[in-house]
Amino acid sequence: MSDPEELIKLAEKKAKPSSGFSSFFSGNSTYRFEEAADFYIQAANIYKIRRENLTAGKTFERAAEAQLKADSKDEAANTLIEAYKAYKLEAPGDAARCLSKAIEFFVLKGQFRRGANFKADLGELYENDLHDIKMAIASYEEAGEWYRGDSALALSNKCLLKAADLYCEDEIGDYLKAGGIYESIAKGSLNNNLARWSLKDYFLKAILCRLALNDYPSAAALLGRFVSWDSTFQTTREHEFAAKLIDSVKEGDSDGVANAAREYDQFSRLDILKVRLLNKIKSGIQDAPEALEDDLT
Repeated sequence: MSDPEELIKLAEKKAKPSSGFSSFFSGNSTYRFEEAADFYIQAANIYKIRRENLTAGKTFERAAEAQLKADSKDEAANTLIEAYKAYKLEAPGDAARCLSKAIEFFVLKGQFRRGANFKADLGELYENDLHDIKMAIASYEEAGEWYRGDSALALSNKCLLKAADLYCEDEIGDYLKAGGIYESIAKGSLNNNLARWSLKDYFLKAILCRLALNDYPSAAALLGRFVSWDSTFQTTREHEFAAKLIDSVKEGDSDGVANAAREYDQFSRLDILKVRLLNKIKSGIQDAPEALEDDLT
């Protein structure tokens, strides 16, 4: 196996500007930078085999820089993807930086479907590795819009639902935005046979988001609207659960919320998101009397 350091020296020599008589024999600069990029990529792959991921990532980046100097933006974008993969396990910040650059090139070339695929990956990187919820939301929403523009509605909904779930995180708490996304996706799924089975879950989440704001009148209005969209919803446990929650919030009964949740959980296991929303609903009820007293003073 070749020595990656020797390959890098060859790459640097190729990338070094030539002048005078020697430049006549060295070929045009585009070709020199292409050769330099090839040497960098060979070296990076050897580092990758050795599991020296940080060094591999840096070397892939140097290859991408050479490709850009050779005006090979497509190749540079692909090489930045390799840099992202190399960095991902050990340096997620560098991975996100390289992936963002690559996505820019894809979009400039009109490759929105490919850009959306990697934008979704970027959202996962921000969510799971960098724990930057705001950037994760922005990435998922943009990926969702690009997928929708490419008529990939299932993939679009998948990304937008991830964004909606993150809007419900305690540090964000934009329940109105989250509920709007659940409602919009539900409406767009009414005539989709593959997605119809998820309608009752979207309906319930949208209502939970309104109740998390202690807004039981709009939650009740949503409940009626969803029945008008899909009459079968009225026969589901989700409808029964939502109706009990609305009544409990209206009456300021936090125990009623807990009891309704306990009954529902016996038949349909509550996931982490719904538990988080239910806790927010309960705390909103408990805080309401104090907040009302404050408003009257």
